[in-house]
Amino acid sequence: MVLFNKMRSNTRLGPAHQDETDTHHGPDADPTDTPGQAGKSADRGTLTLALDMIEDDLHVAARNLNGIASDVQTAITAQFEVLEQIRQDGMDLAAQTNLASQNATGLAESIDALTTSSAEIESQMDRSSALSDQALDVAGHANQEVEALRNAILSISEVVTLISDIAKQTNLLALNATIEAARAGEAGKGFAVVASEVKALSVETQRATDQIVSNIDRLQQSAETSIASVNRIVDVIGEIRPSFAAVEAAVQTQISTTNEIGDRARETASFVDQVRGRANTINDRAVSAEQRGQTAQNASERLGQSVEALRHRFTMMIRQSAVGDRRQQDRLPVRLTGTMAVGGKPCAVETRDISEGGTLVHAEAAAGVRPGLLADLNLNKLGTVRVRVVEQSDVGLHCAFVDPDPRFTEALGDLLAEIHGQFAVYVERAQTGAQAIAAAMTGMIEKGSMSVEALFDTDYAPIPGTNPQQVTTRSLSVLESILPPIQEDILKTDQRMAFCAAVDRNGYLPVHNRIYSHPQRSDDPAWNTANSRNKRIFDDRAGLSAGRNTRPFLIQSYARDMGNGKTVWMTEIDAPIYVNGRQWGGFRTAYKQ
Repeated sequence: MVLFNKMRSNTRLGPAHQDETDTHHGPDADPTDTPGQAGKSADRGTLTLALDMIEDDLHVAARNLNGIASDVQTAITAQFEVLEQIRQDGMDLAAQTNLASQNATGLAESIDALTTSSAEIESQMDRSSALSDQALDVAGHANQEVEALRNAILSISEVVTLISDIAKQTNLLALNATIEAARAGEAGKGFAVVASEVKALSVETQRATDQIVSNIDRLQQSAETSIASVNRIVDVIGEIRPSFAAVEAAVQTQISTTNEIGDRARETASFVDQVRGRANTINDRAVSAEQRGQTAQNASERLGQSVEALRHRFTMMIRQSAVGDRRQQDRLPVRLTGTMAVGGKPCAVETRDISEGGTLVHAEAAAGVRPGLLADLNLNKLGTVRVRVVEQSDVGLHCAFVDPDPRFTEALGDLLAEIHGQFAVYVERAQTGAQAIAAAMTGMIEKGSMSVEALFDTDYAPIPGTNPQQVTTRSLSVLESILPPIQEDILKTDQRMAFCAAVDRNGYLPVHNRIYSHPQRSDDPAWNTANSRNKRIFDDRAGLSAGRNTRPFLIQSYARDMGNGKTVWMTEIDAPIYVNGRQWGGFRTAYKQ
């Protein structure tokens, strides 16, 4: 225990883990103090109490802001759901209006085709009406011609009848002449011959006239039939003409109606196109609103993260001040296996660090464990102790010892003394490196290679196209010339050392070890995270604790992010770097556990 007490540096782990053993000191002075000491103690107590109140207010403000950010996220999430529904409805409406537009366009085209067909029908009807008029004229003219032919036949018939009558009379005269010639005897023979020829001619004439009369009768009958047919044609055409007029009127009505329907269909198609355009606009605006909502949600998440980070920064700032430091014991990295029983159900655990007042344990099966619970912790080399779970974080369960028995206390003291003894060489190495770096920086300022303002420059300029983001400062080129020799020489002294590098008070690491200072690869942030760690700001709790620690040294353990979801538990010893009486940052030396 004597060695342990001598190794106590009054350093602390900083806010890299929850402080299980913090105690709030009241303003009252120690009754054993002298009057002067009592006054100083009272002042320190009053200031400590004020800082405690400020820290409590910061926690309350952070909780309120996180609550507001959570409410904003809830509202934005609800807005997302509404916008998603609007967007979906807009898409459905656009699809329906697109289909309606196609149907309306098709209807308009069909109506246009029907209008064209109706116009063609009207044209054919006009042509048929004209042809019927022409047929009627031709039929009337034919009727007139047939009537004239009939009249001519009647005239011919009268002439033939007259000829027939003359032939009959001639025949009768020839007969009388023959009789008279016979009476005359020999003297009438010549006359008898003539009478005989005249008779024969009259007979022949009678026969011809009879044939002509027969032909004329047939012609007359044909003429009568033709006249009747022509009259029937005229009657039929007369009957058809009203039908043509009715059809033409119907076609005209159809054309007029079709044209009106076509106009309405085109108006409908135009309206549907407008609705589709509005639906697309609604959809576009819904998508835009959703994107803006996503931006707002991301901003809200960043707000919550920034508030939490700001809380950690302010808490760290207070805790790292001489007055605000409330840690009573150092937490030292150590791996001890054991079991933790909560409600009689044991689970395997392994410690990450330990102090006189508590420990950080990693439990594979810690379901149901919550802050405030009491558990029995059994650790190898130490034994069993009652613990209270102070906090559950992503690094494990933060536990405080509750009334440890003397046997456990003695075993713990021996373990802590042993760990302090083991870390003596690491502490000296970190402090030596910090002093060498401070001397090199001071020398460059004295030589005029850089100014004090340039060294303490915090105007971090992003390097375009880097992922993760890398930045530069006005002192980077000088630091790149003086830090590698110091850091690389120290890295070679111990094979267990993972890295050693200087960081400023904001966690900015300008120059890393060569193994972690490769040029970044495009589109490979996971590889860059593990292999391009220079020129980056590590403002997590471990980085800020190292950069802002004001004690002679700081021992801390944490999970180091190496990209691709891989983490490595590290033990780190840090020492502050002072230049011209002003803290620039700290020198980090890390070892794999």
